[in-house]
Amino acid sequence: MAEKELPFPLSKRHKYDTFYNWERKGVIFESKEHREEIYQQCIYSTNCELCGIEYISSKDRRLDHEHDPTKPNFRNIVCTKCNSHKKDRKSNTNTDENYIYKCKDKNYAQGFCYQIQIIRDGKKVLNRARNTLEKAIICRDEFISEHPEVYT
Repeated sequence: MAEKELPFPLSKRHKYDTFYNWERKGVIFESKEHREEIYQQCIYSTNCELCGIEYISSKDRRLDHEHDPTKPNFRNIVCTKCNSHKKDRKSNTNTDENYIYKCKDKNYAQGFCYQIQIIRDGKKVLNRARNTLEKAIICRDEFISEHPEVYT
């Protein structure tokens, strides 16, 4: 049986980088086999599962997941726009602080950082990283006080 042709070329490290990014974003799978199955589904995906738009490049695909870190949480393979418009997007946090989440980052001495991200109308209005939760909270609060129009 002939193997199905990929819609987009993949780099040599695509699989490794994809698994790393999914883990960094907090995606949890039922098993390694389930993760492999979703990866295969993702690399062959050509259209958003929510709006149906055709992907122009492999970078247009996103793995939508429930932001509950206590259970397997994969939902759909979606386009960037649909992913950024999900209602639970702003609660993507494992620090109990709105708009702040901890993610792996080898550029920081401790191996992770606290990412501050605020998205409005599908656009990132704030996307910064800090090395401590305290600094991330200060950054978030300063942005909110300096940009009240984002919250009215």
